[in-house]
Amino acid sequence: MDKYSVYVIVVYVVTLVLLGAYLGWLWLRLRAARDEAELTTPSHLKSAPTTGQRRG
Repeated sequence: MDKYSVYVIVVYVVTLVLLGAYLGWLWLRLRAARDEAELTTPSHLKSAPTTGQRRG
């Protein structure tokens, strides 16, 4: 191994850890926003069919 390979490995590991942490944080935020939207949506709108679906 040359002298810079350790630095390259460390940079890759740190980058992947930061990316994983960001994606986890984003997933938690999206889940919290979806749960909040479900709580604030009136019940008569929850059972309505979604647009774009055709019976056929």
